[in-house]
Amino acid sequence: MNNRIFYTLVILFYSSFLFGQNITDALRYSILDFGGTARAVGSGSALGALGADFSVMSTNPAGLGWIRRSEFIFTPGVTTSTTQSKFLNSSNKGLTEDNRVVFNLSSLGAVITSRPRNTDWTTVNFGIGFNRVADFNQKFYFQGASKGSIVDRFLEIANSDAALDDFESNIAYNAEAIYDIDGDGFYESDFELEPDALINREQTVISKGSISELGMSLAGSYKDIVLFGVTLGVPFVSFTEEKTYLENDDNDEVPFFDDLEYRENLTTTGIGINLKAGIIVRPHQALRLGAAVHTPTAYNLEDNYKSAMTYNYTDGDVFFGQDSTEGLFEYKLRTPWRYIGSAGVVIGRMGFLSGEVEWVDYGKNRFNFDSFTSEERMANDSIVNNLDDAMNIRLGGEVAYDIFRFRAGYGLHYSPFATDDTVNNSFSLGFGIREQSFFMDLAYRRRSFSEGYIPYLTSQAPQQLIDNEVNNDYFLLTFGFKF
Repeated sequence: MNNRIFYTLVILFYSSFLFGQNITDALRYSILDFGGTARAVGSGSALGALGADFSVMSTNPAGLGWIRRSEFIFTPGVTTSTTQSKFLNSSNKGLTEDNRVVFNLSSLGAVITSRPRNTDWTTVNFGIGFNRVADFNQKFYFQGASKGSIVDRFLEIANSDAALDDFESNIAYNAEAIYDIDGDGFYESDFELEPDALINREQTVISKGSISELGMSLAGSYKDIVLFGVTLGVPFVSFTEEKTYLENDDNDEVPFFDDLEYRENLTTTGIGINLKAGIIVRPHQALRLGAAVHTPTAYNLEDNYKSAMTYNYTDGDVFFGQDSTEGLFEYKLRTPWRYIGSAGVVIGRMGFLSGEVEWVDYGKNRFNFDSFTSEERMANDSIVNNLDDAMNIRLGGEVAYDIFRFRAGYGLHYSPFATDDTVNNSFSLGFGIREQSFFMDLAYRRRSFSEGYIPYLTSQAPQQLIDNEVNNDYFLLTFGFKF
């Protein structure tokens, strides 16, 4: 993504919106990164037309109809996210690097096969279990010296609102980062005394969580020529973000001010529901063509937010600290329709080649804030004006030799922002062993992308800009048992 475009969108949107729910939240829950089994990931998550894998219940459930014997699968995984951050405002623009390593469960479930009495139907299969469809784990850190302060933001809010808000300006006032000396309702700060001072600053941001979807699927194969499938999906959202922001004036450029700390904690939980339907046609023994459609996911979400601040200044060595109240907000989000077309070629017993094209119009995300009609309209208008449709292309293949399987995959991921033509990529490798009643698969995938980050927003003071280069590495190991 063009990070300058991202910065502009965030600033314009945030300045007109009361709550924290915004474009970033809509994209977080609508940009999916299908995981599932190691076989699927090793093959580029491009098995929509080929199926015969538990993970396709989240993409094209018709593929479950290829499974001939009942199976149970279990896929533990490790995610490593490494982020290099460049603080653009800092005088040295140095790079910092941080990472986060998380153990997780990528898939867990079973497929129960049956053969109907009607001989035209080869199989009618039922699948149930979990697939991880999004991962939010990341950690990054930046530091440097630049002009401006986060107190500038609190001051702007205090002097523009009729009343101090609970999470920013009020705690800044109680911590004495801003003050009203004359009692005239107009607030001041120490930083107004030296607006061009270089302030040392740093921040650590830790994101945790995922979307894990419970799926219940029914699929069948008609004469092994046409396969149908449907999945009822129930995604569970868990997202936590912890931010610790620090400033200090080691060079004594700002009178009175010594240092400050501002902490933010956001936890979002929720549940949704959607439906997926798919079809696969085999016009030739070697060729499979697939199509799937996913309805919008209707989410019920709850945000739990809290902030805290400490402010130190030299005037008799005074120290103040203030915690905010805990904020709860319930809201709804409807994500866009999702369309997937796929094709696969089976090369005898030697392996296969496969591909998928996924189309999503991210501008169709919609918030529902119940009684907050004006804020809801502003949020949705911003989504319509700034987000657009985008494609995800996934390619993969497998080579079979005796009981061994060797896999590789590649993906292209187009930006959801209008006027941005950035394309991010991913690649994967996999290995597997197939026995009569047992199989085991190992996969590795790397996904790389760029993002812009703004630690706080102001309309008058210098805006702080950070460029993040992110590499996410996934390691998966699937154990499967046929019965």
